[in-house]
Amino acid sequence: MKLNTLCTYSALFFITPIVFGSESDLDTLMSMSLEDLSNLNIDITSVSKRKQSISDVPSAIYVISNERIVRSGAKSIAEVLSLAPGIEVSQFNESTDIVSARGFHDGLFNKMLVMVDGRSVFSPMYGGAFWEDIDYIFTDIDRIEIVIGPSGTIWGGNAVNGVINILTKDTKDTLGTYGQVAYGQHGYKEAAVRHGLQFNQSTSARAFYKVKEQFTVIDEYQSSYTTDEFNTITTQTAGMKFEIQDENHLWTFSLGGESSEQYFDWFTVNFSQTPRTKTDTFKSVDSSSFNSQISHHAEFVKSEWQTNLWYWSDKDDSPDATGSFQTIDVDSVYTAYINTNTTVIFGGGLRYIDINLQDSADFNLSETDKYNRYSNEPNSYDTISNIYAQVDLNLTDKLKAQLGVKLEYFTLNDSVEISPQIRTLYALSNNQSIWAGFGRAVVTPSYFEQKSAYYSTYLTEYDNYNYPDGLDIYLPNDGLDNESVLTLDVGYRFIESNLIFDMTAYLSRYNNIRGTDYVDTKVDNNNYEHYLFEVNDDHEAETYGFETSIEWEFNHVIKNYISYSYMSFKQNRIEGDTSIQDSDDYWEIEHQNMLTNQLLWQVTEHIQWDFIIKYKDIDYVDSIVNVDDLISLDSRIGWQKNNNAPLVELMVKNIGASSKCELESYSLNNVCRGYETEQSVYGRVSYEF
Repeated sequence: MKLNTLCTYSALFFITPIVFGSESDLDTLMSMSLEDLSNLNIDITSVSKRKQSISDVPSAIYVISNERIVRSGAKSIAEVLSLAPGIEVSQFNESTDIVSARGFHDGLFNKMLVMVDGRSVFSPMYGGAFWEDIDYIFTDIDRIEIVIGPSGTIWGGNAVNGVINILTKDTKDTLGTYGQVAYGQHGYKEAAVRHGLQFNQSTSARAFYKVKEQFTVIDEYQSSYTTDEFNTITTQTAGMKFEIQDENHLWTFSLGGESSEQYFDWFTVNFSQTPRTKTDTFKSVDSSSFNSQISHHAEFVKSEWQTNLWYWSDKDDSPDATGSFQTIDVDSVYTAYINTNTTVIFGGGLRYIDINLQDSADFNLSETDKYNRYSNEPNSYDTISNIYAQVDLNLTDKLKAQLGVKLEYFTLNDSVEISPQIRTLYALSNNQSIWAGFGRAVVTPSYFEQKSAYYSTYLTEYDNYNYPDGLDIYLPNDGLDNESVLTLDVGYRFIESNLIFDMTAYLSRYNNIRGTDYVDTKVDNNNYEHYLFEVNDDHEAETYGFETSIEWEFNHVIKNYISYSYMSFKQNRIEGDTSIQDSDDYWEIEHQNMLTNQLLWQVTEHIQWDFIIKYKDIDYVDSIVNVDDLISLDSRIGWQKNNNAPLVELMVKNIGASSKCELESYSLNNVCRGYETEQSVYGRVSYEF
């Protein structure tokens, strides 16, 4: 039945446009020049911090264009990422996305570097990207570049399983005013405005503001709340960007920020008395951040030099991440084009981090939160410094090689890491190439693992446990070795005038993967039992699989994009510093299949009709945990009377779907950990002038 449904959806993708397409489409296609159709000139910058043709890159690299982003009908940038192979996106709730690459799928996924215009938005506090706070006006995003696999030589810590670089448009390409409003089911509301200015021939700028509101959960209690304020999150994002182009020098100045407000169900417990008392309440959580950036890019006859200076300040009241931090980053890279066959890259960087966590002295058993986080070292700072070099060689007309190494020092745990890589590419013909690479990358040490303790309250009536009431306390460990990965990958790439086909196979070996050890049980004076755990680095893991993508632009009317990935995951626990063996911390995956197909159909000059089909099949080795097979179909219809008129869009997401768990279901109690997929309808109107 599942296969029949999948085949039906796939047939809809291909047959519908062909049936209704006009004969003139073929005539138009035949009259187009190869230059009009060619994809050979796609340039990317996220592999070596310099412009390269995608056909010359010996890595798994995927680009999601502005057109695909805008016509995806997505509500968030995280949702757009599911269009790329190897990227898993699921929802923990209606507003919280979880994004990972090649396994280890978790809300605190720490093995992928996420950037906006080259600026890291990877939180140094908890080791992950907080996707609710990463937002932009979609029409102003030029493209999203995704490098799958280790990129530690160029980008350093956390560029382990992938790098995501969200690149916004040049200011000269966003002149004028743009406005947008959206409204839909489940409390979804959105409004945005942007204005771009050209001051003179060399200077242009833009400013934008975006506000979004939606429910965080959808359940049977939502209708009983007295106001939609409950279980609703409101986010606001704003920013400005200035660009000054003076002959061979480009200066970029930008600043921005975000804030979010959330109000949701909560409870506190008084463990200081017998019997304990539980107080049901609501909790208000606010977060805000500010960032600024100065970049200078100079091009010379046989070289170029780029320097970036970033500042990032963030404050968060979330119970599991309460605290604030400030970072200052400087990065400089010099690229020398020695001759037509040799390019040398030298670079270095420094990050300063000042962090403030919740003081353990504030913990109070008489008012214990549902969950919270504290630190014995609430105020601290550290630095991360690095130097790196890379050589790109054209050994022959067909054979290219790339050799690089990065040296990185982390003061948080006083460690030095080396991330080398070697990659080669061989051109089979003008439009076909094979490549192979081997590299090492490391994960930046996290304050949450080494400097803070996590407290989670469990109650018999709340969690259905057969244990006495008390706390689970996860203690930090400042003796952890850094997580690292060694990856071998090989690929094939075919680029024709209107077709790009990519295929990659990989094998990755991970060391010092994080887990937890049970340490002890403490019984307090009121006979409540508190279980103590400690973070460890006692796991190693292995993943293997392959990814493929097909970008096929049939003509100017029909474009189809397919991505597929397969993965298998296994792990092994190695005894560490503690002598008490615990159960495995990771669920081994027998297989994971993910398929996404995006079809863009320009029905007429004024009407667009687009589809996205997604399929996910995950089988765990252990029968205790399970994930529903997910098959979803999204559709978008866009209408614009003419180029000077508003664009009106209607989106239907998860057509006909309901109650499919997107993360994990435990067979012991059939409880879904995460969001249960529901159909939703929303509309959007935008106008640019």
